[in-house]
Amino acid sequence: MAGETEIGELRRGRRWMIASAVGVAGLMGLSIVVDEAVEERDDLVLTGGAVETGPSGERMWRGELANVAPGPCRDLAVDIRFLDRGGRLAGELATRASRLAAGGRIALEAALPEGATALQIYALRWRTPDACIELGPFRPRPLARLHP
Repeated sequence: MAGETEIGELRRGRRWMIASAVGVAGLMGLSIVVDEAVEERDDLVLTGGAVETGPSGERMWRGELANVAPGPCRDLAVDIRFLDRGGRLAGELATRASRLAAGGRIALEAALPEGATALQIYALRWRTPDACIELGPFRPRPLARLHP
């Protein structure tokens, strides 16, 4: 009986060590994916973000997403969040494009929700011939001042 207990304890310990090894290997794999260098990281640039007054007096946010890469982006998806002073979600803007040529731009425009004080690029997703890239969420930044 004593031998069986020792073997049973050893087996439980072995299972835990194997599960731990698998868990650690999984985390290492995840960290490799997350920390993998992405050369295409700077291929898309948000420019010209400005708060303006719309035709009926509403506050509007306008910006552009530019492809500064040497080649086209495919299956582009942009998710932008507008946040209030407390960092809570006040509104969203989602844009999709099947293709954005090198040097191309996408106009972005949204009515600003009441109380929105910051903009956060929540997700950028696109494909190149060599990779699928997904970046975000990025740090929130204050909305530009109101332009007349």
